[in-house]
Amino acid sequence: MTVLGNRFGAGRERVYVLGALISGLALVAGLAAPSSGIGASTPRCSTANLRVDRVGETGFTSHRSWDLALRNVGSTTCHLNGYPGVALLNSGAVMMPTSVGHVAGPARNVVLHPWQRAYFSFTFAVSGPCSQAVFAYGVRIVPPSASPRLVWYAGKFDLCGPSPARVTVSPVMATRPF
Repeated sequence: MTVLGNRFGAGRERVYVLGALISGLALVAGLAAPSSGIGASTPRCSTANLRVDRVGETGFTSHRSWDLALRNVGSTTCHLNGYPGVALLNSGAVMMPTSVGHVAGPARNVVLHPWQRAYFSFTFAVSGPCSQAVFAYGVRIVPPSASPRLVWYAGKFDLCGPSPARVTVSPVMATRPF
């Protein structure tokens, strides 16, 4: 009987240790991901504390979609909410005429701790029967509710024309789109 008691006790300890380990990992994972919340107690992210990165690309039926991320490189937690402003840039980094549409549902607050990212998609037509092509070299990005801009250079890429080129942008999200 004592052997069964010891064996039962050891099993119970393993369950407690395993439960504590899983809870700890869930807590760490939760802190590592940006949160979608009201963000009322956090300031809006300053453009000076954001960096833009391309984190993915997909192509579908004559379109290209770039997944872009705004990373909080500041030392304090902040939030973003809404659609980034975007415009195409020519070879001299001058803004080109750009028609921008919004897609992918309602905007939500995304709370960013230092080094976390908020994601959005930038989509445009690339081929097919086009009357003319528009060539761009980069994208000017204005974070939601901000005025200074960020610039992301892509090298020369084409969009189905005529000018102004039409692009769509999603609101910022806590997780990568698609």
